[in-house]
Amino acid sequence: MDKLLLRSACIDDLKKRAKKRIPTFVFDYIEEGCNANTAVANNRTALNNVHLRPDYLAPHTAPNLSTHVLGQSYNAPVGVAPLGLTGLVWPNASAMHARAAHAANIPFVLSTVSTLSIEDAAVHAKENFWFQLYPPSDAAIGEDLLRRVEESGCKNLVVTLDVPTPSRRIRAIKSGLSVPPKITPTSVFQSMIRPKWSMATVAHGLPQFANLTPYMDSSTMAMSDAAQFMRTRMRAVVDAQTLAQIRQMWPHNLIVKGISHVADATQAIELGADAIIVSNHGGRQLDAAQPSALCLKAIADELGHKTTIMADSGVESGVDVARYLALGAQMVFTGRAMLYGVAAHGEDGAAHALDLILDELEQIMSQLHCATPYELSKHLITPKI
Repeated sequence: MDKLLLRSACIDDLKKRAKKRIPTFVFDYIEEGCNANTAVANNRTALNNVHLRPDYLAPHTAPNLSTHVLGQSYNAPVGVAPLGLTGLVWPNASAMHARAAHAANIPFVLSTVSTLSIEDAAVHAKENFWFQLYPPSDAAIGEDLLRRVEESGCKNLVVTLDVPTPSRRIRAIKSGLSVPPKITPTSVFQSMIRPKWSMATVAHGLPQFANLTPYMDSSTMAMSDAAQFMRTRMRAVVDAQTLAQIRQMWPHNLIVKGISHVADATQAIELGADAIIVSNHGGRQLDAAQPSALCLKAIADELGHKTTIMADSGVESGVDVARYLALGAQMVFTGRAMLYGVAAHGEDGAAHALDLILDELEQIMSQLHCATPYELSKHLITPKI
């Protein structure tokens, strides 16, 4: 048996190992939601209450996970969600994720605030590269970001709606963690007792926002000034007018992320979205948000014939992927699991986290007598609320 599998047989094992290898303030950055962490807990409860029915007397064939989304074929209906400040978790984490996604032939979505540049992400993820845009308040920066994304060969732009304001993350406030990160006595102490992380981080230097450094002058390159740059030039609220402007500028697939009800989904489609991602940002933005697992089916039932519907938030296993697919998603994205993977095992952990999720998805489909992801909806039992 694979030695990595013996040490980390599920995503929860990766999480436990990650907690022992990275500083507390970094682990909190991955794990924490916002406010009272109610939305994170509700995501878990809602997914746990999605039940699937096996058809044991139906013909049984080995599951085929392959799927076709937005004009491209993938080996599975699973993607790597956009993740910010990944280099804080482990140096080169996003590059590891991009390479693992390409090897598995699934989508890799790069965040605007990743520590990997657009150009490097395209090299590592190749044709599987998607880009997630936080529209800047500075229009010139926004236009140049879109130019770089298109020139990289990316065909899928993900625009996130659900960050009109910074979230309130209590543990981050108490630990002094900021974005960009600052060096404090607490962070120094926590880093000292995690020597492997510290040595790797020192070797690579403090993480920087790789996509944004071209727009910073020499003064804003300092961490203390980068925060001000982020507040004043890199944050624009995405409303209907903003989305329409982006649609006009972007000539390829436009995916809108952060949808939680039919009205927003309908308007996004009317404004030109080619796909939507039902999401509550993993419970990290609005603590009173409805779990994605509770709103996905209504959206899929109403609009699934009009657009491509995808989902994320709270995915901790291949079973969770199957649940979202049964509720009507055509592609499911996972984020925290990928960060636990690299924090636990470095580069090997990126591929291992994906392997765990894909193996679990294949196992549950086989258990259900379900041959393809498109058939999982037939196995759905109405979720309990």
